[in-house]
Amino acid sequence: MKVGFAQSDITPRLGVQLVGYGPYRNRAANKITAPLFARSMAVTQGKHRTVLINLELCGTPRPLALRIREVVAARTGCAEADIFLTATHTHSGPAVGGMLGWGADDAMYLETLPARIADGVVKAFAVQRAVTWRYAEVPCEGIAMNRESDKGGLMFDPIEVRLAPDFRPARPQDTDPTVRVLAAYTRGKLCGVLHHFGCHAVVGSEQTFDVHGDFVGLASAAIERAHPGATAMFLPGAMGDINPPVVHRAPAETKRGLRVLTQKYVTAIKHGLKATQPISVDAVQGLQRDVRFTRKPWSQKWVGKRIKELEKIFTQPGITDITNVGVPPLQTNGLNMARLEGFRAVLAGYKGAKGPNPPVRVQGLRIGPVVLLGVGLEVFHSLQAPILKGSPHPHTWLVSLTGGVGYAPDKVACAKKGYTDDLVPLIVGELPYAKIYEEVPHELVKLARDLA
Repeated sequence: MKVGFAQSDITPRLGVQLVGYGPYRNRAANKITAPLFARSMAVTQGKHRTVLINLELCGTPRPLALRIREVVAARTGCAEADIFLTATHTHSGPAVGGMLGWGADDAMYLETLPARIADGVVKAFAVQRAVTWRYAEVPCEGIAMNRESDKGGLMFDPIEVRLAPDFRPARPQDTDPTVRVLAAYTRGKLCGVLHHFGCHAVVGSEQTFDVHGDFVGLASAAIERAHPGATAMFLPGAMGDINPPVVHRAPAETKRGLRVLTQKYVTAIKHGLKATQPISVDAVQGLQRDVRFTRKPWSQKWVGKRIKELEKIFTQPGITDITNVGVPPLQTNGLNMARLEGFRAVLAGYKGAKGPNPPVRVQGLRIGPVVLLGVGLEVFHSLQAPILKGSPHPHTWLVSLTGGVGYAPDKVACAKKGYTDDLVPLIVGELPYAKIYEEVPHELVKLARDLA
């Protein structure tokens, strides 16, 4: 078996719209604080080739993910089914489509992106060598909090409190305060490291307009500087309801938060590298399939009625295109416009009385005793426990956003009928899921068993 790591630059040009933090914000990039990279791990066993790709993007909507796999496969001879694709979820990167109103994508960037990613994969194959593997799981505390059950999504505390060395969330049990590290060495020198942690990469805020990989991407770059020639790849865990303690801040506090939280995370990764122990990797094996999860049974007639109700809002006397007018947090002009676009997209997808139900890609990648189980959604923290329990592998990593966009909320969030359950599906132009909190664990456990 031979393994290679490499990266390629996928930084957008200035002026391209950035993604996230609310509808129709028109956040045009005005500065490159740190370049964005596509990082790759390429494995060859005999005639079989497998690729792991990690992108410093918010996510990859299904059509884009399919195109990336297609181009990479054509350039490398690797089968599309053997390309495991992930994204870091930085909100300080370019919009690439898939989310209505959350940043307009740029045709030039999207057209060139797959080839730029493939460049890095080709490099990874070119530098392949025999490696030894080491593994560790170490504490990673004070960097994440649950925005549903804690105060992770709001400011509340002064920044000094949130950035204090001893800061801990009120409900640490609703987070995963562990970083997992899988490191590859050649001739005693680190050549690649995968680090896995569950948290949104959203320290950068809606008030900032610079490009960077947020604290997880900046941490990868710091590890690479400390180990010249190595590639560090962040894999997002169960992060759907997990935020860093500093979010939605003004530029000066955002900059401070990035600096402190990046250093905290870098320290955790370095501790992990020091704590690693040798593991035996007998094979690297990939598996993917498309799944159609159960959707809510919204009728075509009901969707049409909601469209008319929303259209009426935008024909009222004195209406404005200012997005934050209305009743916050979820009934503003901006969010109602996102709903309207979403309902229109859903309505266009009906075939007779049958509502649209596009598939979601689930992916598995076994690296010896370590298995990555991925789904193209942001998975809520509580869904991780049944997946870990049901997996037969010694070390199981649940990976969010492996070629897709949207949320996999838990049962409690679904009962709220709020942002993650009903609104986000409309933002991605789809019907809400009915039992995603049961179906995602079921599918990923089945995937894990098929990889055993």
